[in-house]
Amino acid sequence: MSDADENLTLQVLKKLQQRLLHAERRIGIYEVQLSTFREHHLEVLRDLRTIYELLGQHHDRLDGAGASLRKATLVPDDLH
Repeated sequence: MSDADENLTLQVLKKLQQRLLHAERRIGIYEVQLSTFREHHLEVLRDLRTIYELLGQHHDRLDGAGASLRKATLVPDDLH
């Protein structure tokens, strides 16, 4: 190979190496962002689960209080 061909090949390889390093850095940034998004998504799901559990507890309490209230007001204890 001639000296000019070797020089051109070396320049092309250096450019490719620079582009590869740049791409690897960008991929690293995207990996961090994706990881952060996943963590946030899991936190939102946990919060939603907690909210549904609390709503279920309140619903059960209201059903129990409503049943007690209906029993106290609509059904007399002694039918005779």
